[in-house]
Amino acid sequence: MVAVSGGADSTALLLGLSRLAPELGIEVCAAHLNHRLRGRGADEDQSFARALCARLAVPIEASRWNTRARMKRLGLSGQNGLRVLRGRFLVAAARRARAGFIATAHTADDQLETVLLRLARGAGLRGLGGMSARRGPRIRPLLEASRADIEADLRSVGQDWREDPSNQDLAYARNRVRHQVVPALLKVVGAFPTPRARRLLALRVESGVRELRSARRALEQWSARVFPTVARIKGREIALDSETLASYPYAIQRLILRRSWGAFGKARGGLTGRHLEASASLLASSRDRARVELPSRMRLERRGMDVRLGPTTTADQGRAVRVPTPGSCRWARGFASARWVSGDHARGTLPRKSGSEEYFAAEGVLGPLELRPATPDERFVPFGRRREQRLGRFLSRQRVAHALRERPLVLADSGGILWVVGVRRSARAPVTADTQRALRVRAEFHD
Repeated sequence: MVAVSGGADSTALLLGLSRLAPELGIEVCAAHLNHRLRGRGADEDQSFARALCARLAVPIEASRWNTRARMKRLGLSGQNGLRVLRGRFLVAAARRARAGFIATAHTADDQLETVLLRLARGAGLRGLGGMSARRGPRIRPLLEASRADIEADLRSVGQDWREDPSNQDLAYARNRVRHQVVPALLKVVGAFPTPRARRLLALRVESGVRELRSARRALEQWSARVFPTVARIKGREIALDSETLASYPYAIQRLILRRSWGAFGKARGGLTGRHLEASASLLASSRDRARVELPSRMRLERRGMDVRLGPTTTADQGRAVRVPTPGSCRWARGFASARWVSGDHARGTLPRKSGSEEYFAAEGVLGPLELRPATPDERFVPFGRRREQRLGRFLSRQRVAHALRERPLVLADSGGILWVVGVRRSARAPVTADTQRALRVRAEFHD
């Protein structure tokens, strides 16, 4: 099954595979998802895909989804949410067509953009290895072809394609890499940003990531041999011998941590580079009971010479801590500090404050402050709104990390929620032109 959007890459993939089908002994079908995000343009893409398949005598399953409504219902957002929906659609369509493989039209240019994005986000060996030509039933036959090659080939046979105008929108990170970072990189290495130069750069990167993938596979085999010697099952936890594990290279430590995470059936993508950095630091620490909070209500905790990975207990999840004013406090998921400042200071800082701090007018703070987990059914009035909202419903509409929606942390007083930490403050106790004294609160916590 070929995923066909109507763009040059997927058009070339369908054309090529349909022509090679007799020689390869395969049958080809296609799938097209209309996201209903671009109005008439999206409908024209669907018509183009249908017409192309009809001309090639390739069966196609084309569907129109209200992707906005589906993402909202599933708690997804942005380009990643659309990728999740497309993946689900393709898997279901392939199952109905009884297709053994799903082919997507990722190119060497896509690989270059992916590696640059992941590099900027601090990816490890797995991320910097980019996309594989095959992973299970997913195949990427064009991964060693450049976008310039593909478009030139299509022109040579008189085949047109559809252009998605959103590919020019610099609001998307990938487009900024494509249209700004790659041309700048070409200039740095002394090349003009021509299609040929892009092609050479993309193919060089694809060659490099193939070597990285090979190195990663060798390290994963090594870590698989090491794992039984440093890991033991203790009840609902995995105990890691930190002293022995710390003697291995850093890459092996990270792979062992990932392997331990996978032993709990957790999604491979659940651990980010930040989580792994914090976990590796914990291995080197000598402080007993030090811990790192992880996604999916998991935690890594040092106990003597062992570092144990396991579920966060109910007591840990439900414990609230008092925030002294002024003063600071720590708890299992992070820390908070509070101090009094003048109204002038607060007003001068508000335009440049970070997401980890907030200011509240002193007269609006009602009694002692506490930092605590919140439940979805709690209600508050978000800043900028007039009506009270249920916290769970409010968070489902925000473009925030899954961990923030799943385990919201709030700063509260006797009047209720003052601040959903890392997301938005409430409409209570705003700093105004009349505010003489304000409370500056800084709070950080682990996902």
